[in-house]
Amino acid sequence: MDNREIAEELAVACLGHEVVAGMFRPARADKAEAEAAGEKVGEFYNAILKALLKEASASSKGPTVHQM
Repeated sequence: MDNREIAEELAVACLGHEVVAGMFRPARADKAEAEAAGEKVGEFYNAILKALLKEASASSKGPTVHQM
């Protein structure tokens, strides 16, 4: 499973939660609101994908040392 598939599965799982899904529901039942809601869902997916890609990139550089 690649990062895009993982991002999609995570987005679907999150959007399956009533509270999270409520943040993306259009306020009115018109085309403009539906398009705006769709764009928000796309941004949500892209944020998940970006985080996964960043993590994969960081882990491919080898171990890191954290100072406390």
